[in-house]
Formats: sequence, structure tokens, C-alpha cells
Amino acid sequence: MAASYIMDSSSLFTLFFIESEDTIRAIMTDSYILDLTGYEIGSVLTKGKDGHIKGLKNDVIIELTKEIEKVICKIKVIRLSPVHISEIMTLSASIGLTFYDASYVFYSKRLNLALLTDDREMYDNAKKIGIEVRKVEELPI
Repeated sequence: MAASYIMDSSSLFTLFFIESEDTIRAIMTDSYILDLTGYEIGSVLTKGKDGHIKGLKNDVIIELTKEIEKVICKIKVIRLSPVHISEIMTLSASIGLTFYDASYVFYSKRLNLALLTDDREMYDNAKKIGIEVRKVEELPI
């Protein structure tokens, strides 16, 4: 299972609900997130729109955030480079993804890493342009 991935926030949230910490650690050891992943996670938690956390009280969400922080602080982070903004925007416009989602697809392609996402639209669009892409449920867990 020693594959390297670029993981988006949807796949990270799914991984948090896998019971085996060893499995999660193995997946994350050689994988990457983008620097914008933290913003996405924070946005989901503050909006409470994700089915996993809907209806949770603020103190529970803060504790959940602390646990997420412990996990993601060990993952390698790719910083969005300002010299790639126009290329990402071009990709975004050509495949119809948000700039955020296109960033994951762009860096997956640029670094020749598989994309791990549970976002259906990102998954489908990445496949269409020939990127190796997986959902968490497709991993050999």
C-alpha cells in the first residue's frame, strides 16, 4: 500500500472515519496535501455542511479540529506556487472545476502523483484527462 497521493479534503475526511490508525498512517506517510487543504477543512467545519459533522456543537467541532490537526501536521504540504496560478486557472476553465479543485488536479499531474479524492466531480474530470485517481473506498485497505 506504499503509494503516494495528493489528497484533497474530501478524502481526508473519509480517512478520519476509517477505524485502523495503522491504515491511515500508511496512506498518509508518503502522501501530500496542498496548503489550501487546511482552509477547506476549516471551511467545512465552520459551515457544518458535511454529513459527518452536521449538528455538532462548537466545543465538539473544536476538539475534532484538534484531532485533525494532529493528523495532518504530519503530512507533507505542497505550497501553491504563484507561477502556477495562470496554468491552474486555464485547467479550471478547460475542465469546469473550481480553482481549488483544479489545483489538486494540476499538482497531481505536474508531480506525477495519483489523486485521492472522494469528490465525484473532481474524480470524473481527473480521469477524463488521464490522471490516476482513486476514491478512499478503492484503496486496498
